[in-house]
Amino acid sequence: MPAGSAAVSAARRRRSLAILLGIAVLAGAGLGTWATGTWPFDRQSYCWGAWEVREGDRVPRVLDENSADSEDGERSGEQSAPPRKGRRATCSVALRDKSGSEYDERIEAEVATVPRGSKERRDWLRTYLDADSAPLPDGLPGLVGRTRAVFVLPEGCDSADGLPTAVTVEGVRTSPLPASMGSEEEVADLLLSLAGTAARASGCAPEEPFEAVSPLAPADADDGLTAQGGELCRIPGLRFALDADDHYDSGVGAVRDDLQTCSVLDTADVRNPVRAALFAAVSRPRLTALFTGLADGGSPGKGWRGTGEVGEEHGLLTATCAGRPTVFFLQLDAFLAAHADPDPRRVFAAAANSVADRLGCPAVAPGS
Repeated sequence: MPAGSAAVSAARRRRSLAILLGIAVLAGAGLGTWATGTWPFDRQSYCWGAWEVREGDRVPRVLDENSADSEDGERSGEQSAPPRKGRRATCSVALRDKSGSEYDERIEAEVATVPRGSKERRDWLRTYLDADSAPLPDGLPGLVGRTRAVFVLPEGCDSADGLPTAVTVEGVRTSPLPASMGSEEEVADLLLSLAGTAARASGCAPEEPFEAVSPLAPADADDGLTAQGGELCRIPGLRFALDADDHYDSGVGAVRDDLQTCSVLDTADVRNPVRAALFAAVSRPRLTALFTGLADGGSPGKGWRGTGEVGEEHGLLTATCAGRPTVFFLQLDAFLAAHADPDPRRVFAAAANSVADRLGCPAVAPGS
């Protein structure tokens, strides 16, 4: 072979080898980042394509195209394998401030079966049925707040043992500022987009998309009501014998025909208040599924209409009210349970009867 031809062939082999090595490096990087939950080639969308970086109205800061357009901001994302029925999936998108503060803000999301353990489920409910969250309009099975939101997927997405699958999103900040994801409307858009993506990926999406046509009404949020000297959240019977030094505040959430919520915070640590109690009355379809499996089908006792159980720190009753299955739920911390006036069982009964009366239903619990 002539010397010139040999030189050309050698150069071609070197170029081909370089190209192959480059492809191998890229493939290795892709596989590695998939294993750790990131994907370097999709810079403009996150959470399996549910959320896109863009500019305009109703765009959370974390996804605003202009939030990471300089050396002061850096956006990144992580995600697990896509959602599948019965399998937990997670994703997040973060915006880091590199101007010197090193603070970051993140939106974390999860698609998963609700917790199976009774205590874990009650704690989960106390978080996501919080009074700071408003129900989605048009009967959609979800609640939205600035810091967290939840949506219950259709029955076809339930686990093999009949538990519902929920989509949750939550804001997280490393700065002292509140962990707000944005306005309620912005959070609702995020939630519904992710719910649709999760349902399609799981093979259980309905024919019609999850879409809020009516405006989102804010929670009736009357926060900061003292828990001393009266009924919590203005619900007759929801009463506790507390002193002025007991740091508990109550918040009135939704007061609707298909959902009513009341939350209580322990504010002893002002910077980190703790959720101490939740009372809820729920009849909105699919939201009632969140209580599946928390009690057997027996009666709480004489005088109770429906099924459920009542303990020292919790109460659960499912009864027909206004023609619909309605769940009455109470969860208390140990201190509030010890100071229920006159006792936890009768406090739950009185509060449930008060809401039933408001809904135009006969009493669901025995009178005092």
